[in-house]
Amino acid sequence: MEKPKDERSKGIFALILLTVAFASMGLFVRYLNTGFLLLQQVYLRITAAFILTLILFNKDLSFEKLKKISLKEWGLLIFRGLASYLFGVTLFSQAILLTKYSNVSFIGSLPFVALLGVLFFKEKINLQKILLIIMAFIGVFLISVQDYSNVFVWGKGEIVALISTVFFSFSYVTRKWHSSLLNNKEITSIIFFISAIAVFLTSFGAGEGLPIGHWTWGLLGAVIGAGLFNVINLFLTNYGFQKVDAVLASNILTLESFFAVILGFIFYREVPGLKEIIGGILIVGSVVLMNQEDSKK
Repeated sequence: MEKPKDERSKGIFALILLTVAFASMGLFVRYLNTGFLLLQQVYLRITAAFILTLILFNKDLSFEKLKKISLKEWGLLIFRGLASYLFGVTLFSQAILLTKYSNVSFIGSLPFVALLGVLFFKEKINLQKILLIIMAFIGVFLISVQDYSNVFVWGKGEIVALISTVFFSFSYVTRKWHSSLLNNKEITSIIFFISAIAVFLTSFGAGEGLPIGHWTWGLLGAVIGAGLFNVINLFLTNYGFQKVDAVLASNILTLESFFAVILGFIFYREVPGLKEIIGGILIVGSVVLMNQEDSKK
């Protein structure tokens, strides 16, 4: 049996991997927008993710447990599915199409997860943790914001990004409310199933129609690739937030901006400037120091 400290370390590693996956999702959104309407691309990605969970997680899925799930647990699964995908991912995707990805990343770094951890789970937060959260936020600010004069001038895209961040935050922290009946792979698969149906019905009700035309091998590959990344994202979210307190998890998630800079350099030869380097140092330093502070408990 794993020691709690070992489980926490694995949870932290899962959340770090999660930020790497997060940093790449905007690429799929913009590419799939060339062939599909917004809700169409979302439910296609989620459906692909659900099918992939049946293949990849086959040995760890027990369909017999479906009969044992309580109404409370079903309610939580439905809530997290709607919060994560019908509202979180859909609004995030809309924001990506309406405004700059850097703006969405900046808004996504607002510490709602930490706030909900304190409110819902009475997690302790001291002055040092507050300062470290601010330190990470400044790091994201330096990396993401290009025009400081317009940082508080928000358009529709920024408002949509803010709403999506709130829904994501609720879906993250409520992972701790699940019972021990379902494992993380089962929770991941069920949430995808619920979300795919919800987004499909919403798309149909909005009159988007079925995505019959415009298919290319590139779009098919992007749907499958986006589905795989969604599997990685949701599984790591479920695992990480099961093992790690929300305040620390919130800080770790700011690493997304840091990894976005690294991916930009690797794939597009975008050399980071001085402020991006300073921002990255602040984020990494904040995460390391927060981990040390949190491990004192």
